[in-house]
Order: sequence, then C-alpha cells, then structure tokens
Amino acid sequence: MSKKIKFILWIVVAVVTVIAIAIFGIRFIQSKTVDTVHPIVTFEIENYGKVKAELYPEYAPTTVTNIVALVKSGYYENKVIYGKDAICLYLGRDKDGNVADPTVNLIDPNVAVDSEENFEYTIPGEFNANGYKDNTLRHEKGVLSLIRNDYTQSITGLYQESYNSGNSQIGIMIGDDSSNLNGVYAAFGRVIEGLDILETIYDKNEIAEPEKNEDGTVQESPIEKFKFTPIIKSATVDTFGVEFGVPVYQEAFDYESYMYDLINTQYGQN
Repeated sequence: MSKKIKFILWIVVAVVTVIAIAIFGIRFIQSKTVDTVHPIVTFEIENYGKVKAELYPEYAPTTVTNIVALVKSGYYENKVIYGKDAICLYLGRDKDGNVADPTVNLIDPNVAVDSEENFEYTIPGEFNANGYKDNTLRHEKGVLSLIRNDYTQSITGLYQESYNSGNSQIGIMIGDDSSNLNGVYAAFGRVIEGLDILETIYDKNEIAEPEKNEDGTVQESPIEKFKFTPIIKSATVDTFGVEFGVPVYQEAFDYESYMYDLINTQYGQN
C-alpha cells in the first residue's frame, strides 16, 4: 500500500472518529441537560405580582413535562387561585370555580382539536404509593404538588384510577407540615420567588359562603373557597433552551359513567 493511500485512509479514520466523538458528546450533553435542567415557571397574579417556581424533572419528569407543556399552551392564563385548606393553596380552576380539565391537544401539538384522539387526559402519578420510587421530594412549605382525585372515598378499590388522575390542578404548600402528602402525591417543584405573595393570599383572602345542596344543607368540602379569587394574568416558562416534548398520558377515567353503570348493575340485581 502506497504512502499516499495510507495517508488518505488515516485522514478518513480521523474524520470519522472526530464525527463519532462529536455526536456522542452532543447526545451525552443533551441527555444530561434534559435530566438536570430546572425550568422556571412565572405566574403573574393580578393585583399581587409575580410568583416564580423551579421545577425538578429528576423527581417527577412526566409531571414537569406536563406542566411545561400546559404553561406553553397558555392553559393557566386567566385561571385562578381558588381556595385553601389547612396546608396549601389551590391553583388552576377557571373564574367560575370549575375544574377546567385540559385535553390532549394542549400538550400534544400533533393532535387536532377535532380529532378523536383529543380526549380529556391524565398522567401517571409519580409517587411511592403508585410504585414510583424516584420522587423523594418532600411536601414542605413552598413545594408544588399535582392535585389528583381520590375515588377511593366512594369506591374502595379504585386506587389506580385515583393515583393516575392528575393533570393540571396544582397545590402550593403553605403550612409547615404537609408530610401526610409524602408518597401519595407527586411533588414536582418549589417556589423560589413570591412566597410572601402566596402567604398574603392564604392569610388575607376572604372566604366565600359555603355552597348548599338542593335540600339546603351545606356542602362539605375540605377546601375553603375564596370569595374573590386572584387571577393569573399570565404564565410563562423558561426551559433554558431544552425541549421537554410531550408527557406520557392516558385517557381520563370516567368516574361518572363508572358510577352510573355500577348503580344500574346493582339496581338490576335487586
């Protein structure tokens, strides 16, 4: 083999090696960045100011991806902080106090609004009781957690349906001891600016009169609803150039249909 051919082969090998190293390096950096970057969400609350929260995908990657997608879609704009209980504030309902459950097209740009695939969705619950062991973020003051339903209060066996029922509603811990939520709710971030604003809302906002049933009795609820709900004028997120994509999601459990069928079945057996 001539020296010229050997030289050309050496050049080719060197170029291929450099390209391979570059590709590996880029992929390595990207994988580490997605795992470790902490998106910053900013909620601008009308008449109060800005509240910023840092999100932690190393604890709850699907939950963080979901929240990032919802913020980018504009979902939280004109939603409200609607109430409180002994340990946290509740954020994410509309101005009329309704739970505005999002549909798939808000988080997945590939699904059209009028598509059959555009259904009300939920995400897997990232916490210990649901078999997810990596979320060790504790529910402490300032921590954000994804609200979910608890169907087991009515039907004992609906654990998986309850654990995997979260989508958009957020609880912000204000009480000093929220340890009862550890392992059964998905904590995913922490307030880094504006906690004083949230404390003011928690302490000063007037509570609305309890809603009543048709027979005049008071509806029991652990959440005290605010008479005047602070409005989220805007919600933005800085992902520092990292694309989080689309979260893992599933069609929401239809509790009303489940109960309707259950009652009909039981009635038919009597």
